[in-house]
Amino acid sequence: MDISNIKKVYSGRIGCACGCMGKYSYNDLPDTPDYASVNVRSVKIMAKRILNDSALVYSDCGRYAHVEDKVRNTSKIVYFVNPVVK
Repeated sequence: MDISNIKKVYSGRIGCACGCMGKYSYNDLPDTPDYASVNVRSVKIMAKRILNDSALVYSDCGRYAHVEDKVRNTSKIVYFVNPVVK
């Protein structure tokens, strides 16, 4: 997957992805908000981990993909700039 199609990644607890129980890392894109925590290295590492996971689930709209680990109570999400059809 091309890193330029990844907008941001999230890693945190299952149940809420607002940022209260986890962390967002943003890719360095022209439309990245000023308040965003830009960390291209983290985006690359997390995206690779998420996209290579056997439990990966793509959203119906193709705007994000996620992995949930019920044992560790964690959720990892990768958000795409352009929808990905799988």
